[in-house]
Order: sequence, then C-alpha cells, then structure tokens
Amino acid sequence: MSLKKFACPCCGAELTFSAEAQKMSCEYCGTELDVEAVEALSSNEKADDSMNWDSYDSENLTPEDGSCAYVCNSCGASIVGDKTLAASECPYCGSPVIMSDKVEGMMKPDFIIPFKVNKEKAAEQFKKFCSKRPLLPTGFMNDHKIESVEGLYVPYWLFDCDCDADLRFRAERVTHWTEDSYDVTKTDHFLLLRKGSMGFDHVPVDGISKVDNEITEAVEPFATKEAVDFNSAYLSGYLADRFDEDAESCKPRANQRIKQSVINAMERTALGYASVRYEDGNVIFNDGKIHYALMPMWIMTAKYKDKKYTFAMNGQTGRFVGELPVSMGKFWGMLLGITAGLTALFTLIGMALA
Repeated sequence: MSLKKFACPCCGAELTFSAEAQKMSCEYCGTELDVEAVEALSSNEKADDSMNWDSYDSENLTPEDGSCAYVCNSCGASIVGDKTLAASECPYCGSPVIMSDKVEGMMKPDFIIPFKVNKEKAAEQFKKFCSKRPLLPTGFMNDHKIESVEGLYVPYWLFDCDCDADLRFRAERVTHWTEDSYDVTKTDHFLLLRKGSMGFDHVPVDGISKVDNEITEAVEPFATKEAVDFNSAYLSGYLADRFDEDAESCKPRANQRIKQSVINAMERTALGYASVRYEDGNVIFNDGKIHYALMPMWIMTAKYKDKKYTFAMNGQTGRFVGELPVSMGKFWGMLLGITAGLTALFTLIGMALA
C-alpha cells in the first residue's frame, strides 16, 4: 500500500486540510488552496502528455537509397537525380519532367497547394526585400550574382488532432503606493489552473532534410484551406521533392508545435497580471490524423564576395525571408549618428534646466 501526499506547490512542504479555513494549508509558508485545486495539481504531477497519432500508411514509402536515372521524352537525354527528386527540368532542352514512379500510387500526396506567385514576382519581391535593408552594402544589388531561382514543391506532413489540456501557470500582480515617506511595492503571487479543449487542423512539419527547418517555418503560414487533391500536372515546370523524413520522425516536432500553441492560448486567458509563466501540466491528443502534402516555395541563392546567401518565398502568399550581408561601415555610421543625436538632445535639455 502506498501513501499519497500533497506537496505545497510553493515550498514543497506537506499540505494539510484546515478545518477552520476549509482549505488545504501549508504551515510553513501559509499557502492555502481549495481541495479541488490540490487534487488537480496531484493529477497533473502524475499524468504524462499523451501524444498518439494514427500511423500513416507507410508501406512502400520508405525513401530508397542512392540516385535515380530518367530519360527525357523530348530529347532522350539522361537525367540523374537524388532519391527525393519528383519533378525537375531537362538540363539539355529545358523540358519539364516528372518522375512518375515517385508520385504515383503510394507515393501520391493527399494534397497540394499550387503556386500562386510566378518567377517574375519572386524576383520583384527579392528587390523589395533588399531595398528595405538600410545596412545592405551599397554594391550588393549590382555585384551579387543570383545563382539559382527555383520553384520547389516541398513535402510536408500535416497533423490534425483534438487536445485536452490541464495546465498550471505562475502569475504576479504588482501594486505600488506611498506610505508616509516610503514608496511601497507589493507583489502578490498566484497559482493559475487552466483546463480546456481545442482542435488543430493541418499543423505543418516539412519532411525534407535538404531545406533548413528555419526557412520552411519562416515562410509559413500556408492557407491549407486552399489545398486541392493532388494532380501531377501541378508539378510541371517546377522542381518537386518527395519526403526523406517520414511521418514518424516528424511527430516530435508536430507534438511540440501543438503543445506550445495550447500553452500560448491558455496563457492569453490570464488577464490583469504583471507577468504569467507556464510551469507544468499535460496535454492529451485525441483523434490524431496525418496527411501528406506538397507546398509551393521559391528558393533563391545569391553569391556576394565569395559567400552564398539563401532566400525563400512562400509560393502561395509571397512571404519572403532570407539572410543578407551587412555593411559594417553603414552600421557604425548609423550608430555614431544616433549617439551624436542623443548627445545633442541631452545637451539641450541640460541648458534648458540650467
């Protein structure tokens, strides 16, 4: 037989029931909690997150090893690609080619979001992106060399689920007042319990290792409501990769994204506090479903002073992200200008006070 104890969430000492207060009380720090709250805390401490997903039918979906060779139907040239290549163009005659064995049958994605932004728009967006960077080297737009502009369908796993959450937060409320000649600050500490349910549709996790996760997440969100049933015709004229990270390996990232969204949503219900921070809790996933989809993305690489820079744009919404070089001369010039301006301002204030 095991003995059940209720630990004080503030100091760790044992809580006892106070007949006078009709609450659970800590004799060391004075914390008092309702019985229902203590029981809920005890349940939270014992429960674990349950994140179960239906298995995606992965038969014959394991990425094969090595490279693959194809023959262009237009000129007869041999096209060699890696194991994830699903669509490309012939390097000899420029004809679009689709590797049908990668997209037919079990390889067929559930959904696809067709490109809405063309190559010209992508190039225009790149120029706008650069024009808004005041620290960009003066010669970058003239000296840089765009090495590639590729329209790429990136493979994604989309996760649907319902969630039941039971979370605990710490909050503070700060009050200031003056008492005689003293300035008094009072900080009240609160234990907040939040419980609720919510649903998620099409939480995206990319399934390709060759594109950095920071890039794929930065160009989100995609309007998945505009996704259509897959048709290989959408691939024509673009590059397309099939996944090399299966649904199973992507589940931890999906779980983390969903759980963090639940925490953020429940934290926003705690109003009127100076600060709120998540402490502990558990999230139970129900009715988890997984879909396989292709999302449109423009990938650009530019070379400037022997360094490569990668840029990406959401092929549906036009959202643009990327890394740009920084002119240290402009940086220090801007910093000195700000410093000089502040010095002049403080001098004028000092003269006015004098």
